[in-house]
Amino acid sequence: MRPLHLAVLALIFSLSSNTQTLSKEDRDQFYAGKTVTIIVGSTAGGGYDFNARVLARHIGKQIPGTPSVIVQNMPGAGSLAAANHVYNLAQKDGTVIGSVQRTIPFEPLFDVKGVRFDVRKIHWIGSTTSEIGVVVAWHTAPHKTAGDLLTTEMVVGGNGPATDTELFARVMNRLLGAKFKIVAGYPGESQIILAMERNEIQGVANWSWNNIPAKHPDWLRDKKIRILLQLGVEKHPDLPDVPLIMDLARTPDERKMFEVLMQMKILGRPFLLAPEVPTDRVKLIRAAFSETMKDIGFRNEMTKSGISIDPVSGEDMQKALFDIYALPPTLIQDIRAAVAN
Repeated sequence: MRPLHLAVLALIFSLSSNTQTLSKEDRDQFYAGKTVTIIVGSTAGGGYDFNARVLARHIGKQIPGTPSVIVQNMPGAGSLAAANHVYNLAQKDGTVIGSVQRTIPFEPLFDVKGVRFDVRKIHWIGSTTSEIGVVVAWHTAPHKTAGDLLTTEMVVGGNGPATDTELFARVMNRLLGAKFKIVAGYPGESQIILAMERNEIQGVANWSWNNIPAKHPDWLRDKKIRILLQLGVEKHPDLPDVPLIMDLARTPDERKMFEVLMQMKILGRPFLLAPEVPTDRVKLIRAAFSETMKDIGFRNEMTKSGISIDPVSGEDMQKALFDIYALPPTLIQDIRAAVAN
């Protein structure tokens, strides 16, 4: 090997060694005395907000330097405002984490207007749990089975065209011939549930199952609500007799589209960092997130609130989303047509 090449290799090795030393110093000292903000793209009091606040109470001790961790709500357009903010405007040093609704990673796929981020460039931290959604009818509504959704209009609440409450209602209307009538304009899930209790609407086209026994166990006990349909890839063990949306698919193409759309349920409660966050800090936050999922204090608080923990790693989220965005263009076009507002 010629001397020039040796000199270049020596310089590269020297730079690499310095980078490793700086990275270790960064890992050990960067977060000390700092505050990490989790920006939640939904209103206070809902499932995403609760999930983020429990994480905020426990993840700080898993980050070297034990920073303070706070939560800031930034609702708007089904978390689109929060996702755009974290991606484009917020600090890119690893002190701002996004907590967004599960539809956000799919919105460019759906060709949603106003998206100002590239899903494949985002650093996904992970999800605290996968989710089963359920279609719920208030006890005064005429709907008693999943079949009734195909024959009798159900008035449901919505909190944005790209949110679960509206998106899945539209999909079921178009693919299955369901008869959901969406009353839009509610700020968040909590307000939709209150509207159902007041008989302003008849039900909810998508409500996270975990939230029901956690917040309204008496409604289940007193039969104030009926669980008509499960939205997910597999049935929840607590709901063995409630049909799965896959059971209603009439063709292989419909089933394939439902399989793709139900990936949103697997990704459950997503957390993210902006693309410009240094790689070492991304690894550090992912590791802290993973350790928090095993932390006794975190697990106890979630369990006592009736919320299951079924985490998905950031790496697995990243791979799943790359695979989804590599789907055949014809399938993507069919999915876009099904979810279009």
